Amino acid sequence: MLVIGSAAWFTSIGKQQASSMKVESEDRNLLQLQKIKQKMLAYSILTPEIYANQSLIPGPGYFPCPDKDGDGIVDEPCGYESAIHQTFVYGRVPREITGHFFSFIDEDIDQDRFWFAVDARLVSSHGLYQFAGNQRFSNVNPDMENEVKDDSNHDVPPLLLDGKTEIVMVLFYAGNALSGQNRPSNQIDDYLEQPNEVIGQNIDFTSAGNSGTSFNDYVLSITRSEWEAAILSRASKDNNPLDGVPDFCVSLSDNSQHWFNECAYTNTANRPIYQCDETSFDNLTGQNWRALICP
Repeated sequence: MLVIGSAAWFTSIGKQQASSMKVESEDRNLLQLQKIKQKMLAYSILTPEIYANQSLIPGPGYFPCPDKDGDGIVDEPCGYESAIHQTFVYGRVPREITGHFFSFIDEDIDQDRFWFAVDARLVSSHGLYQFAGNQRFSNVNPDMENEVKDDSNHDVPPLLLDGKTEIVMVLFYAGNALSGQNRPSNQIDDYLEQPNEVIGQNIDFTSAGNSGTSFNDYVLSITRSEWEAAILSRASKDNNPLDGVPDFCVSLSDNSQHWFNECAYTNTANRPIYQCDETSFDNLTGQNWRALICP
């Protein structure tokens, strides 16, 4: 009886330890999801520094393209598939930005389970907007429209979460595989229980399902207000608060080639598809923050 009782006790302890380890592992992955959100916002703020070695340095506000094939690296350009302008892009969170010393996921974490969707206008390498060697596009600032045209020419929010608009990114951690899901895979529905993606249409993601047997996604979002606050803090940086004027308003002339100024391009015949004023100098990465925040 003692042997049987001991076996039962150790079995019980073993199950508790296994359960505890599972909870600890899930907690760590959810913490990682929170860290990824913060790193996405950091990437958005620090885009000019991350790509400081480019001939045309982009401004803040952008996010990476997803990793589509599971190799840990961004697959770019994105946002323009089968000649259709996407309202959002969707895929795995990349492990790192190769060659730019910026990572999103810790090395000892399984990348496969972390996914995201983002407003296609905000990706740092958009297939539709490549122009004159410039992969990024302009008008990324708080003055950006809340809606875009879908492939039916309807004005729609690029993506939603639980019916809520004003969302720029949705982040996911995929729970354990459910019935019918086969892993490893590069198919989103082998990991997430979300609506099917239709290229050119927007999407309403969900953060809750009916039960753990049919839904076990963990979901976070970056709202437009969070994104705006982050990039506005960067653009309006003021090291001399007594003057009440953002630094770039004073230190940069309005005809400098810099993301803080308006977009400009000299060639009248060959024009970018996004709005760029015709001037005597080129400034393809201009976002026109000067008009928004300078007195």
